[in-house]
Amino acid sequence: MTERFGASMDLRFDCSFEEFVAFLDERDLSHVELRQGYLDTYPDAPAPEHVRDVSEEYDVTVSYHAPHRDCNLASANETLRAGAVEAVKQSIRTAETAGANAVVVHGGTFRSHYPERVRDANRDAAVRSLRECARLADDVGIPLCVENQRDKDQKKRFTARPERFAALLDDVAAGAPRPSVTLDVGHAKATGVSLADLLDAVGDDVVVAHLHDNDGTTDSHDPLPDFRTIAADLDAAYNVLEMKSLADIDHCLAVPEDRL
Repeated sequence: MTERFGASMDLRFDCSFEEFVAFLDERDLSHVELRQGYLDTYPDAPAPEHVRDVSEEYDVTVSYHAPHRDCNLASANETLRAGAVEAVKQSIRTAETAGANAVVVHGGTFRSHYPERVRDANRDAAVRSLRECARLADDVGIPLCVENQRDKDQKKRFTARPERFAALLDDVAAGAPRPSVTLDVGHAKATGVSLADLLDAVGDDVVVAHLHDNDGTTDSHDPLPDFRTIAADLDAAYNVLEMKSLADIDHCLAVPEDRL
């Protein structure tokens, strides 16, 4: 498969899906990732049928980023966990209707200052949740791509560290189709994890790459002008610039100032 480069639709973007696709097309980018935050807040969010029509017109591929804010697949509260699972499943169903190529999902959060039994409950919930989502994704033929997140001082992620991430995928795969991976280079840098170590752990499963930069301490999603060089080592089918503005996408592409 020929690798695709594109960008994600952040909830800050004040443009329609078709306008954004045209913006990417003018810059020879051929993939768009629709984030749930944009779909939840934009006044005229595109229906999946419209996404399919526009993507076919422009010959762009599409991925969906399932909900993650206020949505924790590792919740120990069963009602909240089930709600998070249903929200991700809805993204999978929407992606199927849109003819999308992947669904990105976060693998769950736990608090490091709580007792180990709480962490164990969170991890068990994460595995059960991802298995449910992976089964549906497999049924509809769309890769479910679990993303490496960043660790914070007290808020930890089951996907932040290579060994932790690989173990989670192995446990999910023991009871469901094995998920694929979204490798986020900015999250790795902010956590102090090398891309080489991540690739050693989960590199065979990478389908999507998220490309952005930071100072090594915050998840600031800064422009990444050398994104193609970095992406060359990741071997992802879909390479997504995750920027906070259209101007930042142009900065990544080194577009002349008179076009910004």
